[in-house]
Formats: sequence, structure tokens, C-alpha cells
Amino acid sequence: MTKKYFRMTLNERVQHLNLAINFTILVITGFALSFPEAFWVSPITEVPAGMTMRGFLHRLCGVATVFLGGYHILYCTFTKRGRGIIKDMIPGLQDAKDLLETLKNNFFINRPAKELKMPRFNFREKLEYFGLIWGTIVMAVTGFILWFEVEWLRYFPQWTFNLARTIHFYEAILATLTIIVWHFYSVIFNPDIYPMNWAWITGYLTEHEMKEEHGLELERIKAQERGEVKELREPAAVGREKAYVSPREVRKKGFSLRRLFGSVQDFNESLKNWKGI
Repeated sequence: MTKKYFRMTLNERVQHLNLAINFTILVITGFALSFPEAFWVSPITEVPAGMTMRGFLHRLCGVATVFLGGYHILYCTFTKRGRGIIKDMIPGLQDAKDLLETLKNNFFINRPAKELKMPRFNFREKLEYFGLIWGTIVMAVTGFILWFEVEWLRYFPQWTFNLARTIHFYEAILATLTIIVWHFYSVIFNPDIYPMNWAWITGYLTEHEMKEEHGLELERIKAQERGEVKELREPAAVGREKAYVSPREVRKKGFSLRRLFGSVQDFNESLKNWKGI
């Protein structure tokens, strides 16, 4: 049985899904205003009151994203796990070294490629996380300026409004490209991950994925377990990460969700091993 390690709680997965849905709608409804003649905008423009609904959805998802950000701040402030996430997200000198060695591997300077052991959150995840924070703040501030144009221009000159509109537009392009080019590669198109990193759905990473992306954290977990890593059916806390207890232990507890965990795991494995027809 493949060994797996706990990565994301249900709360964190719901936050991620919420962000993904809101971000997707914001991208579509936002660029529909900038490029109304584009072919993919026709389903919006050709529907009665389509552009009015577009504006409503854009503002609704913008506000929802701001509230989600506020909730995430509370989560990271008032929960032990949240505080641990912030602590482990703080960049360090080792992240710069990992970035440098990754570049040297990619440009064939390191021959053979150097094996890197990264912590709970690697430098890519830290860059994405702080980029998300920065982008959310910028888009929220400039978005509210564009939303309340009349009120803003009562106190500030026209050029500030034009500047906010320019920043909002180009930050939207940057954020979209970051997700499509960087994030999608990291969690989908990376040959070591393909067809997908399933942690955002199942909450778990395989031992291979942990070794490739979080080798240092994997060593920490194994050291904490004194070299004994149990195979998983139900998560049991081991530090900030978790390891599985065996099916026999679950059976002793009479845990009713054992079959559900097994079904999700088997389905996940079948999707990973699917080669197409």
C-alpha cells in the first residue's frame, strides 16, 4: 500500500476551493469588460443584461475574496495549525539556496542534477503565498477605487483613478499568468506530479511526492516516528504533518469512515494510474 502523509485539513481545502472559484469568476468577468469583442465573451454579451450580471458577479466575488482573506487571517491567528503555517512560511536563507540550486539544475550547471531536500513549504510555495497576499491587497484596494469612482474623485484627482485602473488591469494579467504558468505547472504539469497533486481534494501526499517536494519535512516526520512510518487509512497527528494508522488499528476503534477513506484512496490511485483509452 502506498504510504501517504497528511497535508491539508478540510478547512484549508475549503478555503482553497473557495479561492479557486472566486478567482476564476473574477478573471472571466474582469477580462470580459476589457475585451468585450473577444469570442469567448459572446455568451455574456449576447444574453440580455449579460454585462450587468457580469458586473454584479465581479463585485460579489471580489467582496467574497476579501472576506475569505479576513477569515484566513483569523484562521492563522487563532488556531495552532494556522500559526504553524505562518511560522513555516517565513522565508529563510535556505530558500534562497534552494532557489539557486534549482536554477542550476534547470540550466544544467549541476551535472548530475543535485537532489534537493526542502521543508514543509518550499520556496515556490512561499513565493506563491506571499504573491497571493500582495495581489489580493492590490486588487482589493484598486477594485474598490474603481467601484466607488464618484466618491473617490470627490477627494482625489483624476490621475489617481486612472492609475488605479491601470494597476488593477496589469495586476490581473500578472495574477492570471502566475496561476496558469507557475501554479498549474507545479501542481499539474510537473512530470513528477502529473496528472495532478491531489492534496487539494484528498488532503494527502504520497511518499514520493513528499520526497520530491518536501524531503526535509519527510525526514523530520520519520525521525519523529523513530524510523517507523505506518501505512495510512485514517490520519493520526505527528507534529505539524500526520501519518496514517493501519487498517487493523482503525478496525479496533470501530471507526465507521474506514471504508470511505479506502474508497477515496483507491479512486485517487486509479486516477493517477489511468493512461487513457
